[in-house]
Amino acid sequence: MECLATKLLSRGDTVSIELGQLVIQPASGKPVPPEWVSTNRARICREVLISLGMDAFEYTDYSTGHYGKTRSAGITLRFVSLVNGESVYAVFNADLTRQRNTAAAKAGALLPRGQFRIGKRSHFYKFWMGTGLPFPRRLSAMHDYMGKLRSVMLTGLLTDDRINAGSLVPVSLSTEQFRTAVLPDKFRTISGQLPDNFRTRAPDKENATAHVMHGLQPIPTTCVSNHENKLIRKDEYKTASRTDLPIPKPPQDQSVDEWLEAYSST
Repeated sequence: MECLATKLLSRGDTVSIELGQLVIQPASGKPVPPEWVSTNRARICREVLISLGMDAFEYTDYSTGHYGKTRSAGITLRFVSLVNGESVYAVFNADLTRQRNTAAAKAGALLPRGQFRIGKRSHFYKFWMGTGLPFPRRLSAMHDYMGKLRSVMLTGLLTDDRINAGSLVPVSLSTEQFRTAVLPDKFRTISGQLPDNFRTRAPDKENATAHVMHGLQPIPTTCVSNHENKLIRKDEYKTASRTDLPIPKPPQDQSVDEWLEAYSST
């Protein structure tokens, strides 16, 4: 089965990943339904990541707690791999106590479960700034904004199943880099060069600070896609009376070929 990413590029669409968000600009100039992008986002990104031999992660949830021998307070962000579905995590320092007295508790008391405080000099604050996501009006309400991370694809230096929190950044892939990855024979530039912000697994803890890059994997004639439904192709050149015309499907219920046909250039 042909890559969906290849189909989009072959029909003249431009595709990129900007601040961890998939961006598609159809050659027809017609807007892409958000529901279609949401449904096919993981598949398209998985295809290009496999072509690059790289991985990226989607946020799932978080928890707070005290970690290590020193029982340092922090927040654990959990992710799943877009390529193989494995679970990984990253830990940031955070304050889990109240800053001032309130009617509910005194300063220094533990915050309710799931709540945390960060400062503008913290690693978490810098990480969030890099995602381009909005901040709450008060940093103490950061826990209410955590779900917004689900829209951002992230990458970072991985040791075992832990991502180095300081290396965690949104995936960025320009239109040219995207085309080179998906259609290497037509758009090859510098062989073996990968985007600067991609990270990959470190083989052991001693090498955790080094950026260990995988070489580009050979690209087969068809892309590897896990857990995908088969495409349903429409019969062409089939005549029908006006009363037999099918009711148009909403974008989220359309197959890949149906959407591509509906939004192709006229």
